[in-house]
Amino acid sequence: MKECIKSSLRSAGAFDVGIASPLAGYDRAVAGYSPREIWPPCRSIVVFAVAMTPWSNNTFVGPLAPGEGPRPLGPVPSTVCSDRYAMNRLARQIAAPVTLAALAFLEQSGHASSLRTVQCKLNGYLAGLGVYGKSGLLIHPVLGNRMCLGAVMTDAEMEPDSPLVGFDPCRDCSLCIDACPAKAFSPGKDYPGSWSREACTKKRAKMEARGFYCHTCYAVCPAGTIPDDDLLSITEIRSLSPKTTGRHSLQR
Repeated sequence: MKECIKSSLRSAGAFDVGIASPLAGYDRAVAGYSPREIWPPCRSIVVFAVAMTPWSNNTFVGPLAPGEGPRPLGPVPSTVCSDRYAMNRLARQIAAPVTLAALAFLEQSGHASSLRTVQCKLNGYLAGLGVYGKSGLLIHPVLGNRMCLGAVMTDAEMEPDSPLVGFDPCRDCSLCIDACPAKAFSPGKDYPGSWSREACTKKRAKMEARGFYCHTCYAVCPAGTIPDDDLLSITEIRSLSPKTTGRHSLQR
């Protein structure tokens, strides 16, 4: 059943799929938000990743390049091509048919499911879809942080995948820490102890008041093996042909 549901979700547009157990690792969840607290029948969490691009968060803030002047304000800066913006809006919708594919598969298999799951990054980490970077973003070995995560809880019991071991994309990199406009990270410490929620929240509020959505740590991250423009192609292909299957899943 596990491999069948993974195949079904990849056919619907998922780049990678993993299974997490509600019995392991969710002691890290916010109080009241572990899977079985939200939905007691949960026995497995199906977690998927959809390929995205650097423009998926609407605005590409990032650090200014040498000699670059002030960027225009607004929800869609002129530095973002309209076709890329439109494609990313479409890419966000890929998560919906992938979720529906999971619900349909589970229903046809005679199992109940729930969409009330939260803690997306924790779900992805426990399902083996990535590791936490220095900034706290989840980093996939192929996609880097260029992904949208989704999850479905089910009463079907499936063998869980294991968190990734031996993958350390941040070992020799500190671009996110250096570029953070809020200086919210403490070098030399690991996330979450390295991150100041207060500093990050205050700076984001000021930037959003000017029309920006800050995702500098996301934008500067070099992790991943697929060039950004190729990610856009993957997004477009899977949007136009949902049944296209890929060979991008990782062996665990």
